Amino acid sequence: MDFAQELDLVVKPESTLPGLNKEVGSLLGQGIPLFSIGGGYFRAALSQVLINFHARRGYYIAETPLISGGELFEVSGHMGYYRQNMFVFKLEDRDYAIKPMNCPFHVLIFLSELGRHRNKVKLPFKIFEVGRVHRLEPSGSVYGLLRARAFTQDDAHIVTPEKDALQAISSVFDDMMTIYSKVFNIDLTPETIRLRLSLSDKGKIGADFMGTRDEWESAEEFLRSAAEGIAKRYGFEYQAAEGEAAFYGPKIDVIVRLGSGPAAKDWQLGTIQFDFNLPRRFKVYDVVRELYGDINVFMIHRALLGSIERFLGAYLENYRGRLPFALAPLQFAVLGIKAGEELDQKVVEFARALHVGLISRGFRSGYMETTRTSLSGDVRLVETGPKPAVIVYVGAREIERSAVTVAVYDKGSRRQVSLQAKGVEEALIALETLAEGLEKPIADIAGSTPRIPGDFSYEL
Repeated sequence: MDFAQELDLVVKPESTLPGLNKEVGSLLGQGIPLFSIGGGYFRAALSQVLINFHARRGYYIAETPLISGGELFEVSGHMGYYRQNMFVFKLEDRDYAIKPMNCPFHVLIFLSELGRHRNKVKLPFKIFEVGRVHRLEPSGSVYGLLRARAFTQDDAHIVTPEKDALQAISSVFDDMMTIYSKVFNIDLTPETIRLRLSLSDKGKIGADFMGTRDEWESAEEFLRSAAEGIAKRYGFEYQAAEGEAAFYGPKIDVIVRLGSGPAAKDWQLGTIQFDFNLPRRFKVYDVVRELYGDINVFMIHRALLGSIERFLGAYLENYRGRLPFALAPLQFAVLGIKAGEELDQKVVEFARALHVGLISRGFRSGYMETTRTSLSGDVRLVETGPKPAVIVYVGAREIERSAVTVAVYDKGSRRQVSLQAKGVEEALIALETLAEGLEKPIADIAGSTPRIPGDFSYEL
C-alpha cells in the first residue's frame, strides 16, 4: 500500500489521527480501505472514463443500493451458496444484507424494464455499474488493496440471445484489451496475457455449485468454445482449472503479467462469467419467451478490471506508483526556481500564474517555490512522493529564453522538453496541447477525457 499512500490515494491504516490519538485502521476495521483526497479524484476520473466507454458501446448505466432485504439474495441463491462471505444483519425482524455482488440488482432492473416496456427492450440488453460491494473475506487473507472486504467493481451484465452469445463474449474481451492498452498502457502479448477457464468440481455440484450436472456441462462446453476462440484470435494461452468456477457458473479469468524480469508478477484481473442460475431463479427465461417468442437467452457477467482496488494495488506495485496522466491525482507540479536575483519576482509571478491557469483549464496542479541549490533535493522528494505526471520548471533561464522546461513521465519513461512561451497564455496553450496528447488514447475510446481540477500545492 506504500505507493498508494505516497500518491495520497488511500489513508494508511496504521497512521495515527491527531487529536484522537487512534489509528485509522482501529476505527475502520480490517479490510476497509479509506480513499484519501487523491483517491477521490482518481476514482472519479476512472469512473467517468469507464461510464463513457461503456455508454458508447451500448451499455445502460445503473447505480444500485448497498443494502437489500435478504429475500433478494434468497431468490438469487447467494444465501444458500455464499452466505459465509456476506454481511447479514436483522432489522425490524427482517434479514438484510450488504451487497456482495451487483448481479441480482441488475436482473431486477432488466425485469422492471421488461415489465414497463415489454418487447420494445432490445436484446442483447447490457447494463453497467461502477458498484461498491462488500464481502466477508477471512481476516487472515485480507491484505491492503489487493484483498479487501470493501471494494469496487466495473461490473456489467449482458442478457443475450443464444445465437449472439459467442460474439458478445468476444466483444467483451476486446473491450477488456482496449481498456488495458489505451487507459493503462499495458502491453498485450502472449507473454503478458493468458486465460484461465475456471470450471466446477463435478463432485461438488449441488453443494458448492448451484444447478445440475447437465446444466454445468452445457455451460462449460459453451464457455470452452468461447475461450478457445479468443485464445486463437489473440494467440494467447489458455488452460482449464477445475473447482475455480463461481458458484453460479463457469468463467474465463484473465491473468495479466505486470512488470518485467524477476520482479514480474501474474495477477488475476478481469473476468467473464457465464450464468444459467440467476436467469432461471428470477424467471428471466420464462418472461423472455413470453415477450420475444421461443428464444433462449444467456446471461454473461463481466468485469474488465475486476476489483478496482485490487487492479490499482497491482498496477502501482508494478509501475512504481506511476499512474497515467488522466488518472494521476497530481497531473502538474509547477516549480518556481528562485536564484536570489532581480528576476525572482518575475519567476514567482509567472509560475504562480501557470499553476492557477492550469487549474482553470481543468487540471490538477500543485505549486511550490524552490531555489537553485535545493532544486535537485526538492525534485527528488516530488518524484518519490506525490509523483506528478508532469513537472514544469520556471526559473530565470526560462524567463530569459521565453520558454518553460517540462519533464513528462509517461509509459514508464521520463522525457524532458522545452516549450516556447512568450507569456503565460502562450505557455498555458503549450501545456494544454501537451496534456491533450497524453489524454488522446482515452479520448479516442471514451469520447473525451475527464478533467477534474484541484489545487494540490499542500502536497508539495
